Amino acid sequence: MSRRAAPSIFDADSMSVEDLKAKAEAPEPPAEPEPRKVGRPARTTAKAKPTPFYLHPAVKEVLRDIAYHNRCKEHDLFVEGLEHVLQKHSYPTIAEIIAKADRS
Repeated sequence: MSRRAAPSIFDADSMSVEDLKAKAEAPEPPAEPEPRKVGRPARTTAKAKPTPFYLHPAVKEVLRDIAYHNRCKEHDLFVEGLEHVLQKHSYPTIAEIIAKADRS
């Protein structure tokens, strides 16, 4: 909220008493409305959500050995297993699911 500035004593010589009273009684101009706050725009790309699950340390070690010998990442093996699960239950592949989601 803005405060009305009091007239300066240096302006008193150049203004009459009537002018000072009129200026003091003048209504305050309406304040400009604050700009509307807008939130962050919606994301255009979906961010991958982590899907944690528990692996027994012995299974994790075997998986690490398989990944090492095949020169790939453990994540690649998880995705390969997920592809097998989707195929077993007659669902589309991961690539098909992603393509369908991108078209929507």
